[in-house]
Formats: sequence, structure tokens, C-alpha cells
Amino acid sequence: MNPFIVAEVSKNWKNGVSMADTPLLSVQFEHVININAERGYELETFAIHRQMTGPDVLNETIIAVFRYVR
Repeated sequence: MNPFIVAEVSKNWKNGVSMADTPLLSVQFEHVININAERGYELETFAIHRQMTGPDVLNETIIAVFRYVR
């Protein structure tokens, strides 16, 4: 078992409207936390990044590190 794993979730917005039919970033992140907890991993740290990737287009990304605890 790997002692650490990394997860990334992201969402794109154009003029404040979601560009994909996906849940909000926080909902996606909560899902990743719960799935990894079931696998024996605990959230160690995370960072959120926001970047304009085009005219009126915003990308939000969370990168998280999980530590194996079982």
C-alpha cells in the first residue's frame, strides 16, 4: 500500500456558469475524501487554485494529499 496518494478535482466556469454538468467543486472534493477514507486514507493537506484560463473562463482545482492510516 502506498503511504501517500494525491487526488485532483476541478471545475470550469464561463461567465459564472458551469461548463460541465458536474457537481460543485466542494461536493466533488467531499466525495473524494469519503472514497479515500473507505480505502484507509486520511486527508493530510490540500490546496485550492483558481486561474483564468481564457476570456471569462475560470478553472478551480483542488489538489489533495492523503495518508494511509490503517
